[in-house]
Amino acid sequence: MKSFLCILLLCTGLSRLHAQTPAAEAAAGAKELMQRLFGQNTTEAELLTLAKEANKAGVPRQAIIEAKLVWGLRHQNTPFLVKILPEVEILAANFDSASAAAIPTAEAAKAFIAYIKALKAADANDAAAFKQNILEAIWLNPQQTPVFIQSIEKFRRESKMVSLVVDLKLPLTNSMGEATTLHDQLGGKKALLLDFWASWCGPCMNLMPALKKKAQTLAAFDIVVVAMNKDDPKDNETAESIAERIRQEQNATLPWLVEPAERPYTKAFELDSIPRMVLLSPEGKVLFNGHPEDPSLWVALKKINPAIQAPAD
Repeated sequence: MKSFLCILLLCTGLSRLHAQTPAAEAAAGAKELMQRLFGQNTTEAELLTLAKEANKAGVPRQAIIEAKLVWGLRHQNTPFLVKILPEVEILAANFDSASAAAIPTAEAAKAFIAYIKALKAADANDAAAFKQNILEAIWLNPQQTPVFIQSIEKFRRESKMVSLVVDLKLPLTNSMGEATTLHDQLGGKKALLLDFWASWCGPCMNLMPALKKKAQTLAAFDIVVVAMNKDDPKDNETAESIAERIRQEQNATLPWLVEPAERPYTKAFELDSIPRMVLLSPEGKVLFNGHPEDPSLWVALKKINPAIQAPAD
């Protein structure tokens, strides 16, 4: 019966459907490429490969540029964003609302041009250029103001951290009450990554598996990862006993320290929120100060050793 139907289709002239199949397949392929272009877990190399494939498959150039822009913004990859800035300028100059895939308007595209220029200025520590461009970005696209404000706060914090040198020999205790210092923990290694956390901080606790993975990954590159508890004593528990209880619950083997009640490092690093990670050089200089999931952390780590890669999720 199946072969009879095939012959019937051919004999009745419906074989023209076969001529449409390549076009239909091409459209389906282009749609799939679009979905992959905007995928959240795509690496930079995969994105660029997909962009080439999408171009050959007839995906509109605007969509390809938008996908690159979204990837760079999602990963806060300033070098990548600066590299594609000429393409984003083409996107803004020739914006077609009907073909928009992720960027709603030409004004929004222009705002991201200003934002990229602001990020570039921040890398160069050019405060005047950063201010001019970030304010332009807010003016052009006020809907993205929360994102732009985060960059302002980050720039101000990093500007302060540039000249900061912290005392690595400040007396500390670990969760067992034993005396130590950050200098002792560093032990001649290339850098020290501090993770500030507390038992009452839900996001901190959720990131414990990632913290342990960072410690395991970075050990191979002579970078020490240290947990620094910020709990206050409560009921019949000391800060040390709280920290030790969590350490045992998490089965953690990395150094598990307790910040003194005077909070010297909290003040020095201006920790107004946790979780927070701070990367320190052997001299006590701040190489990174931000959220543990900020992609800029891995940018700072790669400056220590280009072979360092973020662990796979």
